[in-house]
Amino acid sequence: MTVSVSHLSAVEMTDLFRRRELSPVEALTATLARIEEVNPKINAIYHIDRDGALAQAKASELRWRDGAPLGWLDGVPTTIKDALETNGLPAHRGSAAGSGVIHSSDHPTVARMRDSGAVIVGKNTMCDYGILAAGVSSYHGVTRNPWDLSKTTGASSSGASASVCAGIEPVSIGTDIVGSIRLPASYCGLVGHKPSYGRVPYYFQGSPVLVAGPLARSITDVALHMNVLTGADARDFSALPRDGVDYVAELDRFDPAGKRALVITELGIGEPVAEDVANAIVRAGEALRGQGVHVDRLDTVPFERGEWEPAELFYMVRTLSELSQHPDAEQRKTPVIYDWTRRALELTALDHHANFFATQLLRERTLNLIKGYDFLILPSTPDTAFDAELPGSDPTRIFESWANTFLLNLTEQPGSNVPMGLDRNGLPIGVQIIGQRYDDVGVLGLSHVLEQAVGRLTPPKL
Repeated sequence: MTVSVSHLSAVEMTDLFRRRELSPVEALTATLARIEEVNPKINAIYHIDRDGALAQAKASELRWRDGAPLGWLDGVPTTIKDALETNGLPAHRGSAAGSGVIHSSDHPTVARMRDSGAVIVGKNTMCDYGILAAGVSSYHGVTRNPWDLSKTTGASSSGASASVCAGIEPVSIGTDIVGSIRLPASYCGLVGHKPSYGRVPYYFQGSPVLVAGPLARSITDVALHMNVLTGADARDFSALPRDGVDYVAELDRFDPAGKRALVITELGIGEPVAEDVANAIVRAGEALRGQGVHVDRLDTVPFERGEWEPAELFYMVRTLSELSQHPDAEQRKTPVIYDWTRRALELTALDHHANFFATQLLRERTLNLIKGYDFLILPSTPDTAFDAELPGSDPTRIFESWANTFLLNLTEQPGSNVPMGLDRNGLPIGVQIIGQRYDDVGVLGLSHVLEQAVGRLTPPKL
């Protein structure tokens, strides 16, 4: 092996496979070594399938030798989020409640990865039931941020984000029901794309806001991953057709000139935005103006802080319904979720509908923000990463950490997190680029323009 595999992009890795300067087996060997080196520090990977991954890598090596790769990610090592069914591998959904399961089939996104030839090395960690904004899990423990091991990765795609950030893998699948792609991408200095609802198939599709999408260190790798993940699946009634888009090619075709963007430094619905974050959002707007984008700034604050509370109660009921599938003694093994969901037991059906209705009104008001514009530019998170052991930036208001992201799940709009430098403490700041519904091509295109204008973050050293 003549190259260092850690922190190679997927595009670079497959190019080296093509030129026979690196083999998939060598890439896997380096990945396993990287896991041994850094995983004890960050706790991102909880299960490794060495034999299965080696068989996949050997098969990929033969395909590259014959000049017949299966797809865009043939031979690229990756791990799969605990939430996603993976044939033959264990899953816990981050919770100590229940004994876990071994799945006998693949989630649609995992199937797409296999079909593309990706080498599935194992499973990565997540928080309990995907609802905490922190990398804390009653089953997996604490997953830590490679930028600062005392800080959180964010969640629920905590292990995926930490693993990509630490150079274990170039791309990983995140899932996002309230912000679980964009929030950890922001905290870990990654690019993360929440696709339009239905753009990437999901089974079982149990919520009209739930999506899966890419996490990577560059927009190009995210676009490459979108080429793999998108398209209809017979199991998912919400899945949109593939429509022949090459997301990588579209990056260079995107012309920012004349596009209209609205900069919102403060939504107002959650905790106040930190000064360093607000300044970074303004800089992002100026950088895009320099590329020909017409940029306005919203001078008013569109929401009030407590308006997220009906949505919290709505999602609380959803989480309680999953937790309640277990006996009380098992439920208590996930104490943060157990305590948080007690309030939901007091809600009536009328209360639940009222909270749903209030959430729908938030959806309408949020979607109205983009009227007259092609894009919104706003913070992905109000502040940078908080302490790793906490369940949220404010442990007494754990849902509030989602305030800048969950609104855009309600609207089904596509959105990417793009790193926008570091704050005064050396932690990554994320800018969120939101587009019109179904305009994933535009969001990725403008994200690419911003990435090129401000530069990519140099990965942290562990």
